[in-house]
Amino acid sequence: MTRKIAVVFEGNYTNRYGGFNAVINRVVSLRAIADYAIDVYMIQVYDKGLTRLRRESTPASERPAAIEVEGVKIVMWWVERSWLDSLGHRMLGLSPTVMLGRLRALSARLRDYDIVSAHDRLAAHVALEAGRRYGMPVFFSWHGASIYTDPVEDRMIRRCTVELLKSPTCNFFVSEGLVREAHKLTPHFKYEILLNGAPPQFHRYSAAERHRLRSRLGVEDCKVVAYAGRFEPVKNVLWLPDIFHRIALKYDGRVVFWTMGSGWQSDHVKRGFDDSGIDYKMWGKVAPERMPELFNCVDVLVLPSRLEGFPLVTIEALACGANAVAADTVSTAEGIGRDNVFVLDDDFIDNISSRAAEMLARHIDQPLPEACSCAATAKKENEIYQRYLTKLPKKQ
Repeated sequence: MTRKIAVVFEGNYTNRYGGFNAVINRVVSLRAIADYAIDVYMIQVYDKGLTRLRRESTPASERPAAIEVEGVKIVMWWVERSWLDSLGHRMLGLSPTVMLGRLRALSARLRDYDIVSAHDRLAAHVALEAGRRYGMPVFFSWHGASIYTDPVEDRMIRRCTVELLKSPTCNFFVSEGLVREAHKLTPHFKYEILLNGAPPQFHRYSAAERHRLRSRLGVEDCKVVAYAGRFEPVKNVLWLPDIFHRIALKYDGRVVFWTMGSGWQSDHVKRGFDDSGIDYKMWGKVAPERMPELFNCVDVLVLPSRLEGFPLVTIEALACGANAVAADTVSTAEGIGRDNVFVLDDDFIDNISSRAAEMLARHIDQPLPEACSCAATAKKENEIYQRYLTKLPKKQ
């Protein structure tokens, strides 16, 4: 009988960024090599009434029951954020008891599965309760901010995260660096590393195809430097105009600067670009399906983020033949190499722009690590699951 796996994660169906895409990549790749029945559930938290007013959040215009991404059906679990939780957390640092109750109630929907695989904190609560009730092994995957940001900034979240790390059958981390950050919270947890990988659609096109694509996009006779990601403070996007301007000064040739992504700081960045006088194009939010062709036109990707777990965008860019430079965050060097990351100090903008200009001027080999592939990650994930499934009786 085919074994059943439930994959549960928190997300926003209107914003498909790194963590969202990493979950889908894992599901698609695991299905490709193993005979599992995999169902995917996404927890989407929403606000209404007093909570929405206090948080100044926008109500969802619609709440679909399910969506499909990359051939994967994602069933939506809509969970309302409680104003009592928000008030208690904000004023007294209390745990969100109402939210936790709602999450634990969702566990009843997982009783018929052999394994539950949860991604980050909210999903981990659902999976943990299912494991307690029904005795199946549960696995928690940690992608970034839920380890290196939220627990550091909030004592209640820190306590909760420590307990979750100690609780599953095994924790999965997307990098060695993230494990080190987790050990700062507690040394006591079981773990394996499952690196983020670039899916097959991210690959270097043929020379003829790249030439046709670059001609169509008007960059056939120049170099392209790009940023891809959200326009938010944690990404240090307000530094992009200065970084791009210095690259233009340091590179002896024509260069065009692209950005792919959206966010509330995009207008600030645009004004900076206009003031610097560089040649740029802001693509806005780009459908994930189109990213491989844009990355095949990019020569150097720049990622100045203040914090990153193991940025999938750098792996995708390398897979398409681009170079990448970035800030030296938790795990970025594991993917793009120690020579291509720079400390966020007073010399950062000068250092990262110099390396980018050097990459534009001459070929610098920057191979994608072999372990950074969806196939390699799926193989390891399957082997881990099999170790536990062989110990379980098959369900009738």
